[in-house]
Amino acid sequence: AAEAEAVALEGDSQVFSLEADLVRPHGLLPGRLYLSDSKLRFISSGEAPSRVAGAPACSEQVARDAALSWPLSSVAQMQRRRYLMVHTALELLDDDGDSILLNFRTKRSRTQVRSWIKRKCSLTYRDRDRSARTAFGKMLSELQEAWQRRELSNFDYLMKLNEMAGRSYNDLNQYPVLPWVLSDYASPTLNLADPAVFRDLSKPMGAQDPAQADLVRQTYELFDDPDIPRFHYGSHYSTMGFVLYYLLRLEPFTSHHKALQSGRFDHADRLFHSLGQTYHSCTHSSSDVKELIPELFCLPDVLLNRNGLSLGTRQDGQAVDDVRLPPWASDAVDFVAKHRAALECDHVSERLHQWVDLIFGAKQRGPAAAGALNVFFYLTYEGTVDLSGLSSAEGRRALQAQIENFGQTPPQLFTSPHPRRRPAPPPPPP
Repeated sequence: AAEAEAVALEGDSQVFSLEADLVRPHGLLPGRLYLSDSKLRFISSGEAPSRVAGAPACSEQVARDAALSWPLSSVAQMQRRRYLMVHTALELLDDDGDSILLNFRTKRSRTQVRSWIKRKCSLTYRDRDRSARTAFGKMLSELQEAWQRRELSNFDYLMKLNEMAGRSYNDLNQYPVLPWVLSDYASPTLNLADPAVFRDLSKPMGAQDPAQADLVRQTYELFDDPDIPRFHYGSHYSTMGFVLYYLLRLEPFTSHHKALQSGRFDHADRLFHSLGQTYHSCTHSSSDVKELIPELFCLPDVLLNRNGLSLGTRQDGQAVDDVRLPPWASDAVDFVAKHRAALECDHVSERLHQWVDLIFGAKQRGPAAAGALNVFFYLTYEGTVDLSGLSSAEGRRALQAQIENFGQTPPQLFTSPHPRRRPAPPPPPP
């Protein structure tokens, strides 16, 4: 493990430096971090990021990342993160909302950097140690109560929970996750007063259909392996591959997708083509149970092929272009507006706590998760993987690949059932 060492940089005060990796959606960039009284610098070692070697659309971003410099005065937030299930990463955000995610060789190195930044920066927010349950629990409780009082929207509350659970836009393996809220992608109009148009938020995607729920229950009950705990799903609701599935039409994610497919697009039948077909797939397969990403509630461009990508033709003869929308949406902007309205409507507000229980709460792990048909492959859970204990580089790489393929379940934020949201106040009299 590399320890920090003191060095002097021209034109700056005495600093210390240590080895670090810059974590970006396009991959891991090895290098060295330099800290002084006034600046944070990251200088790349010159190696190409792990996932996009040869992807030209990412070269500009890689070039910028090769020599980053941040004034410490601009660092507004600091959050400890994990990378590939190991708690050695740190995410910093500046006043403009830009962020960098750095992974260190050891937890001790992260502690050194964190202590330095706490001394040198006027932070508006830093995370609290989860081992100090009082401080972290108080933050969660205050957030929860603000949502219950309707001081936070459903979208904002879910994004804050993602943040507190370590989900980050910088790490495609731990991208923010949001729920499917609708089940009707075929009707000509969308009636949010009709309960039948909604997904059941008390059940994971793999248990929405009764026949599929019976199948995953049997899979769990019949599974018998002395080394692998029982699970309902061999897949996960959030993986790097699923994030790139949704973001395929936007750069730099187009290049990320192609880099993972040997420089070309995946087969047209496996690309994001239709919201209705994707929902059907996610509710009728134990190997495809993905949830959604925030962009589908706020960014119409994710549904449009503005870059004119040649995405191929499906076996049924349909060309893959813009994402096919439900009949009740006139265009991508209309879809996102109605989709966001569905997330914020009374029906979802009254039931969203049930989905929080599945992803972040009491039904994420243990007997409650088994009863809710919500158990995933054991490598997705915190505490089941110890990369530091592997002496073999080959064994470490193999386990890292498995973690990337299987996804990562967020750390459990709540151990008791999440309370319901309070009813909306009645409208004022005319």
